[in-house]
Amino acid sequence: MTHVALPSRKGEGLPINRSELLASHRMLDANLNRCLEGLRTLEDVARFRDQSELQRNYKTLRHQLQTASSQWDNELLLASRNAHADVGRETKTASEALRSGGLADICEAAAQRVQQSLRCLEEVAKFLYPDSSAAIESTRYQAYDLNAMLLLSLERDLVFLNQAQLYVLAHCQMPIPAFQERVRDISCAGVSIIQIRDKRLDAKDLIGYTRAAMEVVDSHQTRIIVNDRADIVQCTDAWGLHVGQTDLSVSQSRSLMPASCVLGLSTHDVNQVKDAVASGVDYIGCGPTFPSATKPFDSYAGLDFLKEVSALIPNAKLPAFAIGGIDLSNVTQVIDCGFRRVAVSKEVWEAESPATAAESMLKKLNQVH
Repeated sequence: MTHVALPSRKGEGLPINRSELLASHRMLDANLNRCLEGLRTLEDVARFRDQSELQRNYKTLRHQLQTASSQWDNELLLASRNAHADVGRETKTASEALRSGGLADICEAAAQRVQQSLRCLEEVAKFLYPDSSAAIESTRYQAYDLNAMLLLSLERDLVFLNQAQLYVLAHCQMPIPAFQERVRDISCAGVSIIQIRDKRLDAKDLIGYTRAAMEVVDSHQTRIIVNDRADIVQCTDAWGLHVGQTDLSVSQSRSLMPASCVLGLSTHDVNQVKDAVASGVDYIGCGPTFPSATKPFDSYAGLDFLKEVSALIPNAKLPAFAIGGIDLSNVTQVIDCGFRRVAVSKEVWEAESPATAAESMLKKLNQVH
């Protein structure tokens, strides 16, 4: 019976049966390929859903794994490969042939492959190449977090968010029938997101207005977001929550909401934008751009801030809405800063004809410059 020394343990002179050596390398080869395939699948889902931060992180994981495995005996890995005779090829479950849940199913399956393969690689590496096992363990833990972030983002329907252009902040200072009529009108006019924002109302009334808005919109066309109140989101199943810099943090807000909820954050300078990207928030509001009658500020971030954000966003691919005093007379200046998404309040919500105002704003946003 032939015995050889382990490549990573020659100094110890530990012998191993050749059939065991080949079987172990066959496990490494199969799981390395499986893991890299899974990581590529997850990377491409993130890439083509415009989630470049996640895409870059998955790419980094692939490179980490390739670096960790670079010290392995490649000749033995190739010599041990025998895909045609792999008995596992004939033992597939029925679920492996179906992906009826679309991208969510694809990602779930790929995430499981990655995590299971990394665990197997880590265990076999401890035996064959112990110097690489710690790096693989680190990659495995990073994969857990990235996979959770990607799967949660799929539940939050970020495709809809990426396509949204006009976001309207709605106060609740009118009877509910009139409120519902206005919500319905601006939704039909093309408003993608309506935020229920009224600091003057108690929780009971906010719940009533939020539910009233959700009753009259087609969710394929318009989604309802609540300002500041995670408890209202929980009680109404609203699509999302928007918080400011002095409200609950992103992680605190996430812990209080269903995984499917979108989370937005107000930002007023570039450092806050960078922090927002790192926090995993789903979109940002950027401003205030101009003085506004809706909400007074001591200072204004202005158009220069929008230009700075535009320089960052192509890398971050984070939907950003300019906000603060934007109307038809100045929206072209916002567009010239690289923004095609705006959040407005008075310009649409309090217009003589809210639907007409919404249509006019969308027309401006879609003009070619």
